[in-house]
Amino acid sequence: MSYFDAVVVGAGPAGSAAALQMARNGLRVALFERGSYPGSKNMFGGVLYTESTAQIVPEFWNEAPLERIVTRDTLCFLDYDSAVDLGFTGLRFGKAPYNKITAMRPHFDRWLAKKAVEAGAVLQTDTLVRHLLYGKKTMGRGPVCGVILDDGSKVQADLVILAEGVSAFLTKEAGLVKPTPAKQLSLWVREVISLPKEKIEDRFHLENNEGAVLAMLGHPTTQAVGLSGIFTNRESISLLLGMPVDKICQNRLILPDLLTRLKEHPYVRRLISGGKSESYAAHLIPLGGKSAQPKFYADGLMVAGDAAVMISGRRGSDLAMLSGIAAADTAVHARAKQDYSANILKSYEKRLAGSFYMKNIQKATDTVSYYAEKSDADYLINTTVNDLAYEFFRAGMDTDEEKIAKMTGLVLNKQSHAKTLLDFYVGSLNWGVM
Repeated sequence: MSYFDAVVVGAGPAGSAAALQMARNGLRVALFERGSYPGSKNMFGGVLYTESTAQIVPEFWNEAPLERIVTRDTLCFLDYDSAVDLGFTGLRFGKAPYNKITAMRPHFDRWLAKKAVEAGAVLQTDTLVRHLLYGKKTMGRGPVCGVILDDGSKVQADLVILAEGVSAFLTKEAGLVKPTPAKQLSLWVREVISLPKEKIEDRFHLENNEGAVLAMLGHPTTQAVGLSGIFTNRESISLLLGMPVDKICQNRLILPDLLTRLKEHPYVRRLISGGKSESYAAHLIPLGGKSAQPKFYADGLMVAGDAAVMISGRRGSDLAMLSGIAAADTAVHARAKQDYSANILKSYEKRLAGSFYMKNIQKATDTVSYYAEKSDADYLINTTVNDLAYEFFRAGMDTDEEKIAKMTGLVLNKQSHAKTLLDFYVGSLNWGVM
C-alpha cells in the first residue's frame, strides 16, 4: 500500500491548483485523473479570469497556453431575424495584467497539472478512484484515510481532496451531499469552428491578439431558459449553447439541433461563415447556488471545484482553482498541527465564507428557483428588446409622441413595466458574466 500526505481526486483546475499549492509547501501529493490526460474530458466556455488565476501562478499569461486577450464583451439579444447588442470595448484590458483570456481546457489543464508535477506532486492518469478508504473506529465509520482505485489497490493518505467534478460520486458516497436532481444541472454543447486569424479579427473588430466574447440570449433557446455564446480563439471560434437538464426533458429538446439553428441565424452565420467544424463536446455544469452545495469537509476529507458547486454566474474555472487553493492551505495547516479531523478542516469552510465568490453565491437569487419561476422571462425580455429596437429605428411618419406611445404599447402588451424591470434585474443576477 502506497502512502502520501494528501490525495487529490481529479486533475481539473481545482485539483491541480490544490496539488500545486500543497506540493509547494512540502506535502507528498498524489493527483489522480481518470482521463487519459488532464483536460481530456473537460469543456468550458473559454475564458480565464486573470486576477484570480494569477493567485495560483503569478503572471501565468507569460507561460500558459492561451488564446486571445479579451477586450470586447457583448450581451446580444437574438430574435429570429434581428439582434440587439449591448457591448463594451476596453482596450485597457489589452495590457498586462489583462482581464480575461480565452483558452482551451485540454491545453490549460495539462499545463496546470504539469506545474503541480514540477512542484513535486505525483500525477497518475487513466486512474479511476472507485471508493474512499476509511480508518477504523469503535462505533461507525472512521475518518477518510485514503482511496481505493479501480484495480482494487489502496492508496493511504492523511487527507483526501475531492475535485471530481459535477458527478461527485465520492462526495455522495461520503454522505456530504444528496443525489443531484436534474433541475440542479445544466447541459452545454460546444462546437469549435476553425477560421483564419485575419477573418476572426476582421469580423469581430479586433487587432493583433485581441479577443471577443459574445453572450447570447434568446433565439433559439427562448422556448426554455438558456444561453449561448461565442468565444474567439487564435484561429477558431468556440460556439456554445446550454440550459437546465430538466428544461431539456420537459420541452423534449435536442441541443445539437438548437446549436444548428443558432449557426443558421443570420447574425451568427455571418460571423462563422467559411469556417470548418473541428470538434464537438458536451459537459454538465452544476446549478443551484448555495442550496445545492455539499458539506465541504469531514474527517480527513474536503471537497472543491464543481463537486462543491463553486459556480457564480458564468464563472467556474477560476473559482474552482481558488477553492482548490483554500483546501490546500487548510491541508498545510492540518499537516502542521498533525490533526486532520473535521474540527480542524472546518477552517476550510471559513476560508470559503470569507471569499468574494462565496459571498456572491450566497447573495445571488437562487438559480433553480429562477429557472422554475421565470421560465418565460428570457422570451419576454428578448422579444420586447427586439420589438422596441425595430420601432425605435423605423423611419416612419409618426410624431415623437406617437412613436413613444407605440413603444410603450409594445411593452405593456407583453407585460407591465414593473414586471419587465424585475425580469431584467433577476435575470442579470442569474445570467452572470461570460
